[in-house]
Amino acid sequence: MKTKLILGIASTLFLSACGQPEPITYESLAWVNNYYIEHPAASKSAIAGGWLFRGAKENGTEIRVDFLITGPMNPDPAKRQATLKKICPSKSEPIWQVLPKDNKLVINVRTEDHKFKDERIC
Repeated sequence: MKTKLILGIASTLFLSACGQPEPITYESLAWVNNYYIEHPAASKSAIAGGWLFRGAKENGTEIRVDFLITGPMNPDPAKRQATLKKICPSKSEPIWQVLPKDNKLVINVRTEDHKFKDERIC
């Protein structure tokens, strides 16, 4: 009876872990931090000149890339999202081979005055 109970619990734990995304690796996090140090937002979009890179951090199954925007930001949400899309690494960048399949890279921006706060899943 004990053996069946232990096998049942082990099977349940194994099956529930199968669908879970892999944890963020140190290699992925280091790559993203280096990428945004070597490729500042201003080099990717003329609109992103006043963006300060605040680092990439692991947040569960996401890498969150934080920027503080020192200048004004367009009030049009569609235009802000278009700018954020330009800040995402292109699909040819190695991060997409390094980052486990079910993990996400999220660009998170906010203005100094806290008037705007946006995010984009790359």
